[in-house]
Formats: sequence, structure tokens, C-alpha cells
Amino acid sequence: MSMQTRQQGGSAIGLIIILAILAYGVFVGLQYVPQYIESATVDTILDNVVGKNNTERLGDTSAVQKAIDNQLFINEMRDLKTNFKVTQNRGDFVITVRYERELNLLYEKKLMQYEKTVTLN
Repeated sequence: MSMQTRQQGGSAIGLIIILAILAYGVFVGLQYVPQYIESATVDTILDNVVGKNNTERLGDTSAVQKAIDNQLFINEMRDLKTNFKVTQNRGDFVITVRYERELNLLYEKKLMQYEKTVTLN
């Protein structure tokens, strides 16, 4: 009989460990998924600016910045406006976006750095 009791106790401990691992995965996922969606949205914004440049050539850096600002407004991401930099290099426009987000892993806070560059020619 005592052996059966130990098995039930072992099963309870195993279940608690599995639930703790699942809870940790959900905790990290709830932080990472919005960052993933934000990163995908930034990709879409850059793709849309490239598409706009392909259909109607953007003539100067202010036109490129205006196209970016418009996409940020549409996607309700105006808080990233200062993270987009537009420079001109030999007639091409280079758009660089850099930003950081924090991911809390309980045992440490990891700084996630995102950087993307697109060249309009």
C-alpha cells in the first residue's frame, strides 16, 4: 500500500512540474508574441514603402519619411516614428529602423534588439 501512495505522490509532483513548465512557456509567449507581431508589422511597413517607391518614385528623403509616417499612422505605430532613419546614398534611399524591447525571463531580463534596413533604388 505504501508503494501505491508513493506513486500517487510522484504523479502529483510530475504534474506540478509539467504545469510549471507550461505556465513559464505561456508567460514568455505572452511577452514574445506581441514583439513578433510588431516586428512583422515593421516588415510590412517597409514592404509598403518599397512598393510605393516602385509605383511612384519617391524623389527625396522627406517624401520617403512622409511615406513611412503614413504607414506608421495606418498601422497605429506612431510611437516608432523616431526609430526610422532615412539617408541618401548615391541616389538610393536607405531606410533603417532600430528599436529595443525587453523580454522578462523571470531569472533575467533580456534586451531584444531589432534592426532592419531597406534600400530604395
